[in-house]
This record gives sequence, structure tokens and C-alpha cells, in this order.
Amino acid sequence: MPQLTRLERRDTDMVLDWDDGTNHTIPYDDIRHACPCASCSPQRNEDETSMMLRHTIENLPREKPTVRTIGNYALSFEWVQGCSSGIYRFERLWKLGEKQDPDGGKTYVHGAW
Repeated sequence: MPQLTRLERRDTDMVLDWDDGTNHTIPYDDIRHACPCASCSPQRNEDETSMMLRHTIENLPREKPTVRTIGNYALSFEWVQGCSSGIYRFERLWKLGEKQDPDGGKTYVHGAW
């Protein structure tokens, strides 16, 4: 897993640069839809609820979030409206940048893992 070296927040997306020379541009709507929190994650388990979540996100006002680091392993995004609970591990952001399923095809299950 490459190390994140730079993050640039833009109006509708962010650019992530990694130490292996890769860079990703990820739209904020995709980041919000991939929120790993216990409230948002189960909504992606079914196609219908996932589409409803996406629709809700796309109808929120466009905004540039505040970003903070969580230790040396993750980022959190604070939005004026919508969910700000998710902790996005760098691996999750890498998968989003690579257009992969950040959940790895697994459904959300509550509890310790």
C-alpha cells in the first residue's frame, strides 16, 4: 500500500498523490457515498437503498469538506450537511481512486470484526 504524500481539496473533488507516483482524483460525492460509518454502510447493501443514498448525496449543496488525519492510517471529512462520522482508511481511499469497490463486495455487518 503506497503512502499518501499530498491531498489537494478542490471545489468538487480532491486529488491524492501517493509515494509510488500514482495520483487519484476522487469526487466528493463518491467519498460521501462510500462513507464507512454504521449509518451509511448498511444503505449500500442493497441496490435500491444504495441508489437512494446516492440520490440524497447528490441533492446536498456542493461543499468542500474539512479534512483531518486520524493517526497515520486514515482521514475524516467534516461536511456542513450530511454524515461526517466515517473514518476513511487510506486503503479505502486508494480503492476509490482505483475505481474499485471499497467494501470489497462485502455487506455491512454490525459488531466487532
